[in-house]
Amino acid sequence: MTGIGSERRTTRSAQLFERAQRHLAGGVGSGTRSPNSGWRPQPIFVDHARGSHLVDVDGNEYLDYAMGLGPLLLGHRPPEVIEAVTGVINERGSLFALAHDLEETAAAAVSARIPSMELLRFGNSGTECVSYALRFARAFTGRDLIVRFEGHYHGWADNIHWSAHPALADAGPAERPAVLPASTGIPAELGGSLRVIQWNDPAAVDRLFADEGDRIAAVIMEPIMGNSGGLPPAAGYLEHVREVTRDAGALLIFDEVLTGLRVGPAGAQGLLGITPDLTVLAKALGCGFPVAAVGGRREIMEFVAQGRVQHGGTYNSSPLVCAAVIAALEVMGRPGFYDDLLGRGERLAQGLVGIASDAGIPACWTGVGSLFQPWMGSAEPPTDYRSAQQLVAASPFPTFQAAMLERLIIIQPPQEGLFLMSAAHSDADVEHTLEVAAEVMPLVGQAIAEGRVGPAGGVR
Repeated sequence: MTGIGSERRTTRSAQLFERAQRHLAGGVGSGTRSPNSGWRPQPIFVDHARGSHLVDVDGNEYLDYAMGLGPLLLGHRPPEVIEAVTGVINERGSLFALAHDLEETAAAAVSARIPSMELLRFGNSGTECVSYALRFARAFTGRDLIVRFEGHYHGWADNIHWSAHPALADAGPAERPAVLPASTGIPAELGGSLRVIQWNDPAAVDRLFADEGDRIAAVIMEPIMGNSGGLPPAAGYLEHVREVTRDAGALLIFDEVLTGLRVGPAGAQGLLGITPDLTVLAKALGCGFPVAAVGGRREIMEFVAQGRVQHGGTYNSSPLVCAAVIAALEVMGRPGFYDDLLGRGERLAQGLVGIASDAGIPACWTGVGSLFQPWMGSAEPPTDYRSAQQLVAASPFPTFQAAMLERLIIIQPPQEGLFLMSAAHSDADVEHTLEVAAEVMPLVGQAIAEGRVGPAGGVR
């Protein structure tokens, strides 16, 4: 086995990638794992993982900061969750498509953690539950328009996958962004149900509601903008949006698929002190098992309870995923859990910025300790999608990511990606990461000197 800090081997992974492309589109199960998303020269093919470490089919042992793109808040194969899930499978079964007691137990545990979710329903993915949240909002308000923010990500469904990562050349003026489908194959007509504005701009909210407030069913947002490196809301911004939506009779939806249970015990809404009308959770909710939830004010969710708006799904709240939710929330609720998690991540984030600065590279970081990103090439953090993309275009981060990967540390490839911490990461993991970062930082400086910056800057 090639241990952390050794030379990386990729022969077997290359062979498997070539074979996978014969029957699996692109050779991967999701585009986020492909070379097009920065995993070069081919994807990492995993053999097994435990805790904060991952071993690929070539025997390379990595320190992992991708953490399944967010779900693995307790690390790979957390024993309490695995034991709960396997116990339920062996003793009760994996799927009933009928009611069972674990549904209520899991729902009560979520509601106790996030009180704004007075009533909730479980689903299987963040995309699915976002779509339901939009349906519920429209049903409750009797209105059609949804307001979303440029650069926020709410899943791949046709009704909301717009302006998630637009090219700035096509995005239109900042005061009136274009409403752009984020994929081919989405009917243009669906764009008419959406309005897109810049985030962190209260004047944009005011203008839109002054013009069309009586048609707006809901405003949906990531309360911390994970899709662009963990950008925080400006001081007073969420409070302003909350006031405007309430006054207009529109709902405020927090997409906490990424932030929920990761950035604090009550998610971003608890951390920031803002109560939305509807919330969507996923990822860390099941710590590796496919489960999501949508819930909120009782009077809204009663539409679901009464059958006035449809919600269903064969796999919803299976005993398997409910067991995972119950066990995961129990672990997260232990004394000091979030203090340790956030503190360790903040030390890593600040350490990376310090190492870059010592090497003469301007740097800063955004996010919180469990979800953050260092920005290389600027000492001033971005505040919205457009300012983030301007930094991305001039960033040496791809060189940093590629060099860290060669030294067996996995981080997401794009500059606007994220370091995702888990409770399994140790102080020793953080110290090792900082040692390796100090080793590769001269390569980052060289990339800047040679003009190898931007999204493809790490590729020779």
